[in-house]
Order: sequence, then structure tokens, then C-alpha cells
Amino acid sequence: MKKTVVAVVGMLLSATAAHAEHKLLITDVLEQKQMEAQARFEYSHTRGDVSSPIDGSGTRTTNILESVYSLGAGLGHGLEITASIPFVFNERAKTELSAVEAEFEKRDGFGDVALEAKYRLLGGEEEPFTVVTGLGLKFDTARKKDAGTGTTDVSPFIAASANLGHHYLPYAVYRATIRNHDMQDTHTLSLGLEKELNHTVTLDAKIDANFNTSTADMGANEDFVFEVSSYLQVAHNFYLIPSVAYTVATDATDKAAELRLGPADGFRGGLSLYYLF
Repeated sequence: MKKTVVAVVGMLLSATAAHAEHKLLITDVLEQKQMEAQARFEYSHTRGDVSSPIDGSGTRTTNILESVYSLGAGLGHGLEITASIPFVFNERAKTELSAVEAEFEKRDGFGDVALEAKYRLLGGEEEPFTVVTGLGLKFDTARKKDAGTGTTDVSPFIAASANLGHHYLPYAVYRATIRNHDMQDTHTLSLGLEKELNHTVTLDAKIDANFNTSTADMGANEDFVFEVSSYLQVAHNFYLIPSVAYTVATDATDKAAELRLGPADGFRGGLSLYYLF
């Protein structure tokens, strides 16, 4: 009898693991009545050069502890919509120039509310190729002294992935972020690879290249993010997602303040909680 009970429990556990899933790949789309919730916590540190023809040269250091909370729902027919809001626990920046006293900046609080819709153009799970397109909207809902950006952003994107077999899923994304109030627009190209090692561990590695346009106040520049994350299943459809990233940015000119910023680099570490239901 004991052997029978153990065998039944083992079969149930195996079935749970086999049917666990997530919808974290950019080309995944929630099915009708499916929902997902995610809370991401992240710490980042950036340090770069700064110089002024009047106040000399020095460094600028930024440390940020923040989080993002999101909820997504599948509407059926290949359509999904997600709402999110960030919360900054602590953001501190220190600018040190040789000819003046150090300047300190700080922010915390809620950021801007964002909505995103995603639609599957072709493919799907188990298909050799999948293509999705979408549109993100970030509204100017938070004060800049809290964690708002002071802009309304429109972000169309298109993404594609390929199923190469043996659980290899390479993907590519292009996103344009258009901002108002004469702030820099950003064109982002992302290349990544997702690899499922087993039913409980999936690895994801990607590179983001961000090309920021010039404005009346800021010169054009680029920044790059090299990130590795892991999806660790701890219960049926519930995942922990640790991640680490290295960031690097090229020079930028703040024309209004007559400052030259960068080059700069830094690191980022995060942990997300994800649940599909």
C-alpha cells in the first residue's frame, strides 16, 4: 500500500512539473482567460565621467533601488494587454566636479502608469516561427520629484522568435520609444536566446542596444545592456527570476547645462516573482 501511495504522489508531482509553463518570452501571448502577474525588484549602480568648461571634470554616480508591478490578461484571438506601474524605493545621484561642491539628487515614490497591447501575427507555441507586434503607452501620471519622467511615451514594437528544437528559442525585438516635450527618442534593438534546461530551469541571455536621438538640449548617444536571467520554477506556474546585467553608455552632451556626460558603465541585479494563472 505504501509503495502505491508513493507511486501516485510521484506521478502527480511529475505531471505538475511537466505541465508548468510561463509566458515570459516576448513572442508569447496569453490565451483567452489566462492572466499573469509579476513583481520585479532591481538594484542598479552606474558611474561615469562628467565635465564642464567652467566647473572642471569629475564623476557622476547613480544608485537606484526600484520595483515594477505588472498584470497581464489574454483577450483571445492572439491579443494580450498588460498594465504596469513602477515604484522607486531609493534613487540617489552624486555629481562631483573639481571646481564646485558636490551636488546631490534624490527621488522616490511611484512612477508613471503604462499600458501595452500585444498581438500575434503568425505562429504560436510549438510553431517554427512566431511574430508579434504591439504598442506601449506610458502616461505622465507621476510627479518628477517622485519617480515620473515628465513625458508621455508611445512605443510601437515588433518581435520574432524561432523554435530550433531541443528547447532553443532565439528571438529579436525592435522597439521605438517616442517621447514628447522635446525629450530624447530611443530606438532599441534586442537579440536574445532562451534555453530550457529542464522543467524547472530556463536560461535567457540577451543584448539590448539603445540608440538615443539628439534634441535641442541633449546630444545623441548610445547605451548597451548585456543581461543573463534564469527562470526557476518553485511551484506550479510560479517562478523566481534572478538576473544580472552589465551596462555601458557612450558620451552625451547636455547642451542646456553645458555638461559632457560619459562614458559610463555599471551593473544591475534583480529578482522577479512571476505567476501564470
